[in-house]
Amino acid sequence: DNLTIKTPPKQRKPQIKPTISGNLLLLITMYVFFSPQVDLYVCLFCGRGNNEDKLLLCDGCDDSYHTFCLIPPLPDVPKGDWRCPKCVAEECNKPREAFGFEQAVREYTLQSFGEMADNFKSDYFNMPVHMVPTELVEKEFWRLVSSIEEDVIVEYGADISSKDFGSGFPVKDGRRKLMPEEEDYALSGWNLNNMPILDQSVLAHINADISGMKVPWLYVGMCFSSFCWHIEDHWSYSINYLHWGEPKTWYGVPSHAAEQLEDVMKELAPELFESQPDLLHQLVTIMNPNVLMEHGVPVYRTNQCAGEFVVTFPRAYHSGFNQGYNFAEAVNFCTADWLPIGRQCVSHYRRLGRHCVFSHEELIFKMAADPECLDVGLAAMVCKEMTLMIEEETRLRETVVQMGVLMSEEEVFELVPDDERQCTACRTTCFLSALTCSCNPERLVCLYHPSDLCPCPMQNKCLRYRYPLEDLPSLLYGVKVRAQSYDTWVSRVTEALSANLNHKKDVIELRVMLEDAEDRKYPENDLFRKLRDAVKEAETCASVAQLLLSKKQKHR
Repeated sequence: DNLTIKTPPKQRKPQIKPTISGNLLLLITMYVFFSPQVDLYVCLFCGRGNNEDKLLLCDGCDDSYHTFCLIPPLPDVPKGDWRCPKCVAEECNKPREAFGFEQAVREYTLQSFGEMADNFKSDYFNMPVHMVPTELVEKEFWRLVSSIEEDVIVEYGADISSKDFGSGFPVKDGRRKLMPEEEDYALSGWNLNNMPILDQSVLAHINADISGMKVPWLYVGMCFSSFCWHIEDHWSYSINYLHWGEPKTWYGVPSHAAEQLEDVMKELAPELFESQPDLLHQLVTIMNPNVLMEHGVPVYRTNQCAGEFVVTFPRAYHSGFNQGYNFAEAVNFCTADWLPIGRQCVSHYRRLGRHCVFSHEELIFKMAADPECLDVGLAAMVCKEMTLMIEEETRLRETVVQMGVLMSEEEVFELVPDDERQCTACRTTCFLSALTCSCNPERLVCLYHPSDLCPCPMQNKCLRYRYPLEDLPSLLYGVKVRAQSYDTWVSRVTEALSANLNHKKDVIELRVMLEDAEDRKYPENDLFRKLRDAVKEAETCASVAQLLLSKKQKHR
């Protein structure tokens, strides 16, 4: 395959440097041109210069080779530039350039980008932008992706921080006075600035403004601008809102087929993944959905129009492209059901040697430190996750002690910058514990890689821990009580509302249960609403009864 040729080979002309003068120069020139004894070009494989019509001249180094001497042999003189096996080998052995997208030099305003984008699309399809069918754009996009002979360059205003340039949603940030009709939108949970910090959102418990995850990113697209196959950081949910403009075409793969997609890509492009195992995390890999489906990967598509949301689920691979000039905004969010998925993601990152955006352990224990602020459903899931973490942490610490580690010291890891508490072996962010050595105190490893720290004896190493093992059960207990308090409340309310006439609760007891639910921020489900209606009805009955009694006394 490396010997494919596109254009005719160069024709050699004898070159004689003018360093010799007079008759001697003429004699040499005549000898070169007319002597039948000398071959100007010889094949470096066989050493002969016969079959000149089959001799190929390398465009890289000017060496010559017979087409039939090459391995594999070429049936004909190829067209286009041709490189010999030596030049091909040199090129292949060069350090590989990083994959990715070039940063544009020109800066745009929103208006100037739109003018450029609309002009490009109308010129490309030779019709007004709104007249181009989405099916035609999609067909042309994948034709261009598969073509090795055509280059089309487009630009994409991607990953623009709304914190720096403003959001497409109304925001109460003091920058401008909101119109009355904007007030509701500014407070809405569907406002992407609010969604990551809702009560039921896990990311609300991360203090840092993580750009792209907690702080929405803006996307200004044009025709053919694309986003490659990827999943979200920490396998979180994502939500994308298209504010205005032409549609965005999406392709999605369910989470259960994530590994299947990865296997297919590795099978079809093994050399790329050998050099960069985390290639799919770099957002630079695109593959036709039809190819994936031919290999059994389920792929779904949709066109997102202006005013529509698209939600991607944990570990659901997605990619797509823009049909034309548009403006979108996106952010991540995590609900209670994501917690075990996030833990699995950190294990996956550990195997790949990929760094974490935040410490998953730190997030869990931060939520556990203030259980009364947790949504009860979230508290129940935190309780389950903490139980598993404590069991695993206990096992890991016992293992390093058995390996000979004698020293231990408490460390408040959350006060250490994330990049200074990364495991040297797997790059995970340490929180519950880490191992260090006096030979290099700045270097540390997680307890999954104790042997990768340094060659020093284990007794020279120190176990650094965030909490003593004996303190962990008390942290767990607080979350457990919070989760169980809701179950207790559900039992009490269910019993009160279903009681027969002789065991009915009075209005004061019902009101106490309702206030308890409101104070503890229990979910407003059917049971909550039934209790609220029962209290309202009981209070109405009580006021009517009070009114009747007061009238009766007046008539006396």
